Amino acid sequence: MNVKDYEYIVEIARQKSLSEAANRLCITQSALTKFLQRVEAQLGTPLFNRIGKRFVLTAIGQMYVNKGLEIMRLDQEMEDELAKMRSDGADAIRLGYSMGQTSFIMNHLLPAFYKRQSAMSVSLKEDSSTGLIRDVEDGKLDICLAYAREEKPGLSYFPLASSGMALAVPKHSPLMRKAVSRPNFPHPVLEDRSWMDEPYIRLASFTQSGRIAQEYFIQIGRYPKSRIYVENVRSAMSAVENRLGNCILAELPHAIHKVEYLSLPDLRITKQRTCLITRKGSQPQDAMKLLIHLAQTLYQQPEKS
Repeated sequence: MNVKDYEYIVEIARQKSLSEAANRLCITQSALTKFLQRVEAQLGTPLFNRIGKRFVLTAIGQMYVNKGLEIMRLDQEMEDELAKMRSDGADAIRLGYSMGQTSFIMNHLLPAFYKRQSAMSVSLKEDSSTGLIRDVEDGKLDICLAYAREEKPGLSYFPLASSGMALAVPKHSPLMRKAVSRPNFPHPVLEDRSWMDEPYIRLASFTQSGRIAQEYFIQIGRYPKSRIYVENVRSAMSAVENRLGNCILAELPHAIHKVEYLSLPDLRITKQRTCLITRKGSQPQDAMKLLIHLAQTLYQQPEKS
C-alpha cells in the first residue's frame, strides 16, 4: 500500500459514494471500483457495507481509515520538513548553545561569522548542556557550545574557557562587605556560611551548575533556604539580578545579567569547561571550521559595558 491508496479509501469514506469519490479524485468510477475490490481482496475482509448506493465503513474499515489518516498526516509532515530543509539549504549548520550563552552567540559569534559567511544558514537551539551534548551524539546538532566536566569518547571537544564556580549575588549585596580578598581566589572570599540563611535560587540538578551545587551541599552537609526553583541558568541569573536570592553558578564572561561573584572556600577546586563539541569522525565544512576558530578567538575577549 502507498499513501495514494489510503487517500482513495479515505475519500470513499468521506463521500459515502463511489461516484462522488471518483469525481473528486479525478479518476473513473470503474477504476475506483476495481481498486476497492483489489484492496478488500488483499485484506480478506470488506471495508464498507453497501447500503443501496451508500458506502458505510465497517469496524475494520473505520480502523483502516483512522490509520490511513495518520499515515497521510505523517507523509505531509515529512514533505513539509523536506521542503523547509531544501529552502534553508542542505549545508545549514545546526548550532546549539547552553542557556546563559545567548549574549555571546548573538552579540559576538554570529555577527563575526556572517561578516565572512553571509550566505550560510545557521539553525539555532538553546537548551541545557546535557540536552545539547545528547543531541550532538544523536546527530540532531552539528555542534554545540556547552559546559563539559568530562569528555565522552565519541565526541571532539574544543575548549574555550575554564570557569570557576562561585556564588552569584545581586549588585551591591551586603554579602560583599563580609567578603575578604585572598590569594589564588578570583573573587572576594566569603568565609562564613551566613549566606545560606538568605534566600537561595535553586537551579535544576539536570543542569551542570545545578548538579555541582547539589554535590557541594551534600559535601558540607547543609542546604540553603531555597526561595525559587528554576530550570535554566538564564532564569537563575535574572532572579539574582532582580535581588530575589543568591545562586551558585559558573561564571559567564558574556552574561547579559549584572551580578557580582563571591568565591566560596570549599568550592574553589570545582571548574566547568566551556567547549564547542562535535561528533568524532565528522568532516567539518569550512563554515564550521570558521565558527570554531571565531569562537576560540572571541570567547576570552571581555564584555564591553
